Amino acid sequence: MKRLDKNNLAPFLKEMNKKRTVYCPQKVDEKDIILAPLGQGEITDEACKTSISFKSMLFPQKEEINSFSKHGVEKIIDTDKTAVFGVRACDFRAMEFVDVFMARNEMKDPFYFAKRDNIFIMALACNGPVSETCFCTDTGEAPFLKKGFDLQFFDAGSFYIVESQSREGDKVLESDYFTGSVPEDEKTLSKIKDTSLKAEMQAPGIARAIEWLKNDEPEPEFWDDLATACIACGGCSFVCPTCTCFNVFDSPLNGSFLRFRTWDTCMYEGFSRETSGHNPRGDLGSRLARRYLHKIKEDPANYGVSGCVGCGRCSDACPVGLGMIEIIKQINRI
Repeated sequence: MKRLDKNNLAPFLKEMNKKRTVYCPQKVDEKDIILAPLGQGEITDEACKTSISFKSMLFPQKEEINSFSKHGVEKIIDTDKTAVFGVRACDFRAMEFVDVFMARNEMKDPFYFAKRDNIFIMALACNGPVSETCFCTDTGEAPFLKKGFDLQFFDAGSFYIVESQSREGDKVLESDYFTGSVPEDEKTLSKIKDTSLKAEMQAPGIARAIEWLKNDEPEPEFWDDLATACIACGGCSFVCPTCTCFNVFDSPLNGSFLRFRTWDTCMYEGFSRETSGHNPRGDLGSRLARRYLHKIKEDPANYGVSGCVGCGRCSDACPVGLGMIEIIKQINRI
């Protein structure tokens, strides 16, 4: 365990950026706080969640995956070393979920894991909810991590208390930017964790909904009624840290072709449309049901954990109030 003075955060990240491309929450144009490569905005330790999680570092919105030419086919694998500061506990758990998904059926996604294996993760524990839509504790998890990270930072006022859980993390803590902990830090850390667990957050009742959905599910009319408000913008999917739907297209380039993978969403009508023209989810109600039941009915059945980590981003993004918080509350009223 070490300390990092908050005044040393930016210099530390800039030093690390010499060896790895560092991403961290930054305020851009004095407005939005986004996760971006160091230098694109103003580094901030403001209690917040970025609009898009760090999933975008491992599973980018658009990425080249193959090239085709008369010389053959080549995979395009990104093995650049990266580091990310400010990963919230909910987003880390989302990454663990995507790890399992990307390696299901004994088939590992080479593009995802090339980036996953080369990322250094610096988690930032939450002292409390960072927005009014946070509900990680309602999912049965904590606002901080117990394992898996390289470094985890706890906000202790003018400084961070920093834990390591990897050899590389131990090596990083040897940097002169960090100072030794003092005996009081153990008590301070315990208090931070205890306070964060007791902090008031949204509590839509996800465990109750998941339990009910094990043996039942809403009638189609339930989803049809909700769909009258949905505008099928796809925002809920694109901000979700566990959504992995994608499309693939080829683009010509100087006599050869590049194959791209881009984010997609099951909320779009064309997503499930078959070559014949038949669409098993042609109506918006069935697509709404697919998205949310996938998260809290099928994922618990298939993977043992919910596909929702309680980050609340879908409720932040939805312009008509149909995020996970609202859907769970509606299900629990049945």
